[in-house]
Amino acid sequence: MADPQVKENLQLMETLSIISYRLGMLLIPLFFIGLAYQQLYLPLDFKTILVWLAFAVFLQAANLHIYDKNIRYILVTSAWFGVWLVSLSLLSSGLWLAHISLAGLFVCLAGISYKESFCFSLSILKLNPILLIILWLCLLFGTPLWSAIIALFSAGLSAYMAYRKIKMPLYYDLGDRSKYQN
Repeated sequence: MADPQVKENLQLMETLSIISYRLGMLLIPLFFIGLAYQQLYLPLDFKTILVWLAFAVFLQAANLHIYDKNIRYILVTSAWFGVWLVSLSLLSSGLWLAHISLAGLFVCLAGISYKESFCFSLSILKLNPILLIILWLCLLFGTPLWSAIIALFSAGLSAYMAYRKIKMPLYYDLGDRSKYQN
């Protein structure tokens, strides 16, 4: 977690995990833009765009650097639960599994947005978890116009977060190794 005063020498796997995390962060705004387009123009193709979200969240959750192991466990488990349900939803004909999987993925994204709001000292990022809840409800109740609008707002916040993250040195993501709980 961002600890700018500590400059750890990164090992190869740490560097790769940070780059992978940031790649997932870059893909999230593209997902939200794709979701907005899908809601407005391809209302029956929800599951395809969900696969891309699962991939982006997977990249972030698999490489999450959070000191507290309990919070890390909750975010990673919700992401894995969401990814698993996305794969099951592709085998089913209805959308109920897709909506449940989306909830798991959004829990992870909300936690990451909240975490990054502290790393960047940007209170505006705390709005993203609220937007994700509203977006999930709009998708659940089938309001494509509102879903698209909220997805675009979330895309903007996520893009801003990704932009700020890319500007940081890689060692900021790791922080102080001694603070991680096993």
